[in-house]
Amino acid sequence: MTSGAPEGRGHPPVEAPGLRGILFPRSRFSATETLILLNLAVAGALFLLWGRGYTLELRAWSEQAWHAVRERQAYGWWLASLFIHANAGHLIRNLVALLAGAGAVEFLMGGPWALAVYLVTGLAGAWFSFEGHGQPPLSVGASGAISGLLGSALTFIIRRRKIFQYAQRWKVWRVYVPLFVLLFLPALANADAHAHLGGFALGLLLGCFIPPHPRVPRLAAVDPMAEEDEESGDPEWSPPSEGQSPWPMQFAERLLPIVHPARE
Repeated sequence: MTSGAPEGRGHPPVEAPGLRGILFPRSRFSATETLILLNLAVAGALFLLWGRGYTLELRAWSEQAWHAVRERQAYGWWLASLFIHANAGHLIRNLVALLAGAGAVEFLMGGPWALAVYLVTGLAGAWFSFEGHGQPPLSVGASGAISGLLGSALTFIIRRRKIFQYAQRWKVWRVYVPLFVLLFLPALANADAHAHLGGFALGLLLGCFIPPHPRVPRLAAVDPMAEEDEESGDPEWSPPSEGQSPWPMQFAERLLPIVHPARE
């Protein structure tokens, strides 16, 4: 799929892969799919192993793992805890959030960075939870890593905002950031707040330094609003530059004569 200005106007076509094609490619597994499948595989294996006693077995394991970390510095259990969940509801909620967080990072920064941010911020959240609680059991779940993914995506789009064209920046500030504040920030205080805050804090830091994937500048090079204007041939309808009225206001001004035509 390509997207670009019409030929002959000095704008070469810009490759514009869709989000679905990036996150769910046909020829391989994306980083987002890999993380989701790993969480599902671990959950399935433990459900089969522990069966109806899953909750009691998990409690016993998490207490033993906490003591192993405290007494023998067995920090590898922190890595295992990133793929273990308390129950089916916990798993489903985290997978939905993981799809959003890992998908955003993979699209903006690339698959390897999505995997790296998941692991690094997840371990940071596990350490922060371990030190914050000071007693067993060992915290389990991917929420610290998911918080890190969302935090890195947030600072990335703020730090790299100048590479986006005007319509994309408008959508970020008017849609994505408010949704993030309303839907995600309250979740930081739920369940294991230490893991959430630890992963989120490191994610915010990483998002300032991770470079954009090459697809991001290519997609931002062409303003789809400008393309529609060029194709329509309407000289009065142009995408607003900085300092001009926002494009929703221009759209409303254009629509008003259609809805309420002037009477002769």
